Amino acid sequence: MGKRTRVHRDWDKIIERLNKSKSKSTKIEMGSPGSAQVTRVRLLSLYDGLKISTEGNKLLIAIG
Repeated sequence: MGKRTRVHRDWDKIIERLNKSKSKSTKIEMGSPGSAQVTRVRLLSLYDGLKISTEGNKLLIAIG
């Protein structure tokens, strides 16, 4: 298996797109379960009104 490259995510754009979507939820695959948990905590501290959970390495984000 080759070396993974780091993915830069623009969370402001992702949250903005989520606000405009009909479903108001999305799943984002992270590099590992640990990175999903760390990102969950970081996003909860930065954004109000989000419901965020993890399933393994997937980050499940919903509005409101």
